[in-house]
Amino acid sequence: NAKSMQGGNAKSMQGGNGNVLMAPPPDGVDYANYFCAYAELYHQKQMLVDTIRMEQYMASMMENKSSFKGKTVIDVGAGTGILSIWAAKAGAARVYAIEATEMAAYARRLIGANGLADTITVIQGKAEEVKLEEKADIIISEWMGCFLLRESMLDTVIWARDNLMKPGGALYPSHARIIIAAIKDNGRRMEEKRNMNTNDRQEWSTFVRMARRKYAVDMDILTTSYHKELDDFYYNTAACLNLEPQQILGENLSVLEWDLHTITLEELKKDKIANFEIKMTSSGVMGGLAGWFDVDFKGSKMLPAEHPVVLSTSPRVGITHWGQQAFFLRNPTLCTRGDVARVSMKITRQKKNDRMIDTYFSVEGNLSGTLYKMSTTLYHVE
Repeated sequence: NAKSMQGGNAKSMQGGNGNVLMAPPPDGVDYANYFCAYAELYHQKQMLVDTIRMEQYMASMMENKSSFKGKTVIDVGAGTGILSIWAAKAGAARVYAIEATEMAAYARRLIGANGLADTITVIQGKAEEVKLEEKADIIISEWMGCFLLRESMLDTVIWARDNLMKPGGALYPSHARIIIAAIKDNGRRMEEKRNMNTNDRQEWSTFVRMARRKYAVDMDILTTSYHKELDDFYYNTAACLNLEPQQILGENLSVLEWDLHTITLEELKKDKIANFEIKMTSSGVMGGLAGWFDVDFKGSKMLPAEHPVVLSTSPRVGITHWGQQAFFLRNPTLCTRGDVARVSMKITRQKKNDRMIDTYFSVEGNLSGTLYKMSTTLYHVE
């Protein structure tokens, strides 16, 4: 049985073949900033049709049935309940599917339609507000956001690990890492950004002249502030793209990595800093940097996966709904195979919304015989 932390029996709502247990919902601001999109099937479909995501999660459970057989499993952020269904099919004795949004009712219907209502219990509410009468052997979750850390859902998974999982239990996935590459700007996006910025500035100037003439109001006092907003949007915001493998000039395969069984919440909330080198494996104009992630399903020391699985979001693997984050340089530079770029990176949570992140990069190196240096530059990952 599941109870809310406020005591007594969990409330329930009708959801197909039975009830969805209820825990306290997310607060209004967090719901509006984050959770509300996940209440829509349209948004869930973007993840469900991601075949790389689906196949690797399914393989992580179906190829490790010996780890799941007879176990208690918690699915954090269950969405439609697809991971819970696979956990049950892999042999789990009991699965708790925790979903903060109204998607929980759809999950209950889907689980019932697949004949697994006796094995899977759906709980609508935040994991932090759920109290179970038993602890899990395994926690499964698809918590990764763009550039791995966007959305900060890993916080919830780590909280669940510390409070809802048995000592020695396993997280699926168990390890995560961020990869950074130098890329060609094949679409000449920085040139496009400059042109759009110029057009927007000209449009504002036209408006200011018109407002002075037609409305008898001088709006020019706002021009500098408007220009700053434009620059921030066009030059300091990362782009989510699906890159082509041939755009990669060189890559560093693991600039940051974590064992999810040992990282603490305190460590997770700190700024992430990395200094590393990227060696160019081909020649071309470096138009920017790009970042993506891999996660491993290895199980834990006490409950290891018999057949480890890797889910990669590299351009070399194919298209995923996560894509890659591209950080375009204001001044692209020619690189020659064998050149080395020295990169410093800092990832920090935004103050206005700590589910979103800001990333700072600086780049320098002797590239194609010329000393190149980009001072620390901010990119929003939103």
